Amino acid sequence: MPRQKRKLSAQELQRQHQRALNTFVREAWGEIPAEMEVKLRSLKAWGFDLLSGLRGGHAAVFVAPSEDRRAAGDVYETQGETFEVREVLRSLPKGARLLIRVGLEERRGVIRAYYRAAHGEETLLFSLPAAELLLAFFKKRGLGKLLEAFHSSGLTTEFIQKRGEQGRAYAFDDLPHTMRRALREAGDLLRKRTRVGRFTLVYFGKNKDGDDRYIVTWLLPTIYLFDVDVAERVDKLLAALD
Repeated sequence: MPRQKRKLSAQELQRQHQRALNTFVREAWGEIPAEMEVKLRSLKAWGFDLLSGLRGGHAAVFVAPSEDRRAAGDVYETQGETFEVREVLRSLPKGARLLIRVGLEERRGVIRAYYRAAHGEETLLFSLPAAELLLAFFKKRGLGKLLEAFHSSGLTTEFIQKRGEQGRAYAFDDLPHTMRRALREAGDLLRKRTRVGRFTLVYFGKNKDGDDRYIVTWLLPTIYLFDVDVAERVDKLLAALD
């Protein structure tokens, strides 16, 4: 016999309705950015060095993990290709740029980093799952709340932070100062910095120990989370709720 679905009780329906009415939202929507120019130091922050030399015998620009400590004169082989380091780049040549692009491949977000020479030719430096690169970046920067709250990553990245058991959701007028401030600061970040994204907050009051109970979600353009200032502000906001 087919399994019968359990119906929500009148009390459960009432609680769900009350929670829906008291989940507060800040959001802004436009075109989700998919490309951003970054500075050379960003590669270092992600754990890469930018090198110039020979790749398979041809002049090229490429990257190597910083932990490998490659230096001028090194010759090494990776995935069947031979690399010879002529220089560890400390600055970009005039007119050159570093670009990162986010896309969806095989049902997950992927970050591709490119070196664009002054004359316009692009070289793919690396391709990594967005989640892998973001988590490594958060760890390196000491952004513990972003590490804990990370949920998923595609063109946008979602964070979910929960504390305590769910209960009766509080109306806006009954929110404590910390929750109202979180809504205000999230709205400011969306409006002034990312211009795209969604922040939600539902507050259930304090538990018997006096700790706040709540659920907060953030949905932000993946590419903007590589902006240190944006990432640190989101991390700080989540930390202020604990």
